[in-house]
Amino acid sequence: MKIVYRKSLAVACIAALAVATTACGGNNKETPSSSASNTPSASANAGEKTAAPAKISLFVSNNAEQIPPGKSMDLPTVKYLANKTNTDLDITFLPHENYMEQLRLKFASGEIPDVHMVWGIENSELVTNDLALDLKPYLEKYGQNLLKNIPQSAWDAVTLNGKILAIPQVAQGNAPAERVIYVRKDWMDKLNLQVPKTSDEFLDMLRAFRDKDPNGNGKKDEIPFSSREKFEWMDNILGMYGVNLDSNTLSDGQVMPGFVSPNMKQALGLLSTMYKENLIDKEFLTNTRAAWDQKIKSDLVGSWDHVVFGVWDSWQKELTTLLPGKNPDVVAIPTPHGVGYDGEVGRVEKPVLKTFVVSNKAKNPEAIVQMFDWLITDEGQLFADLGIEGETYTKEGSELKYNADADKDVKWRQAVFTLHGFNDAAQKVKINNDAAYTKLIQTIETSRNEGITNPTAGMAPSEAITKNAELSYQGSLFQEAAAKIVLGEKPLDYFDEFVASWKKQGGDQAIKEMTDWYNANRK
Repeated sequence: MKIVYRKSLAVACIAALAVATTACGGNNKETPSSSASNTPSASANAGEKTAAPAKISLFVSNNAEQIPPGKSMDLPTVKYLANKTNTDLDITFLPHENYMEQLRLKFASGEIPDVHMVWGIENSELVTNDLALDLKPYLEKYGQNLLKNIPQSAWDAVTLNGKILAIPQVAQGNAPAERVIYVRKDWMDKLNLQVPKTSDEFLDMLRAFRDKDPNGNGKKDEIPFSSREKFEWMDNILGMYGVNLDSNTLSDGQVMPGFVSPNMKQALGLLSTMYKENLIDKEFLTNTRAAWDQKIKSDLVGSWDHVVFGVWDSWQKELTTLLPGKNPDVVAIPTPHGVGYDGEVGRVEKPVLKTFVVSNKAKNPEAIVQMFDWLITDEGQLFADLGIEGETYTKEGSELKYNADADKDVKWRQAVFTLHGFNDAAQKVKINNDAAYTKLIQTIETSRNEGITNPTAGMAPSEAITKNAELSYQGSLFQEAAAKIVLGEKPLDYFDEFVASWKKQGGDQAIKEMTDWYNANRK
């Protein structure tokens, strides 16, 4: 779930930081050479334990998982990491449901941890207010594993004006496009259908699903494609024309939200055809997660959009259990190209999944970088994926053995401490199913071969849109206009009226902000 974090730092937060700065006798512009506590020691090496453990405080999301109660250092998982990195970790797990709001409130009250987790630097108030530490000099001395194992595209997404402002987690599966179109291949095989390469061929596949009873129950109840409320989870359908709702795009030298770009008009035209011909779920505007999920798992849906890592555990595994004797086969297909369009397709690229921002008041930045540097090593990757060596997994030569029943912390540990995109050996032993592993690898490869460039990766949310939520894709301006077009209540050219109105109500200013940022930071 993408969380949009408004760019607004409370006055109380600024005041609290100012007090903290004065108390420390420091300067918000402090560089590594200007403070003894912030100066990397030339003799320090990752893994050495010649000094007392470095104290590090962190705010992270609990990722909607149950975290065992008590102090973080009392948790075996945290203690293991701390022992491996010679640190003393004070971790505050904030509720995922309102994580960003909780983070804002803590900052406003003066609670500034050494490190906090966010989804992209654009969502960090410390970054947007120039209160984040430039990690570049520390990475050069203490983060060689990070620099070697994290691709440049991820570093670019956390770099502004030459400063590296966070440590990023690589996109899951090293697949920045992150989402794919899933199709019931058993339905395709039954109807002798080929993988569609264009939007017209995709429509033909959906028409066959609608008309030829691929679920074999003698009823015309198939839903060729299903998605969810507010035009969510149809990213790769819109992506046939190179646009997504929640990202920006470059058009004629201007950067603008994808939902007002000229290509969105073509994408809405495709959706309108799908609705008119009963090729998309008639309840796509109101489907909740539960309703959508139930339809797919009731043998009614032929294709849908979802995350790369969902191919087995969310879909294939459960469909196989729920539909005995039907041999369901869920596969990812490459996103077809929209007719008349030859640009990038699929999902907008998200080169990072989450980021760790370090406060420029952190007392042990070298130890912080060393800790994350260990997490990206082979040993650190196995810790994130499999847990504590000797307790939840063992290693004999190159062979791994994993005890899933003993690994109670796996979900929250992975969510918080994973920095790598994909560890082949760990995933294979964890899945412990050759068919499932093969299917996951095929899905990852499909996603890696497509993706839409995000010109404003790392940019804070537009102030114009932040101040007027109606200007976002979730606001009524777009939602109502798009619904009227898709449902056939308005002609496709009504999109032009919507865009003109959107621009007059503040959209022009949003486009200017995005374009100016792009020209200054990415061009």
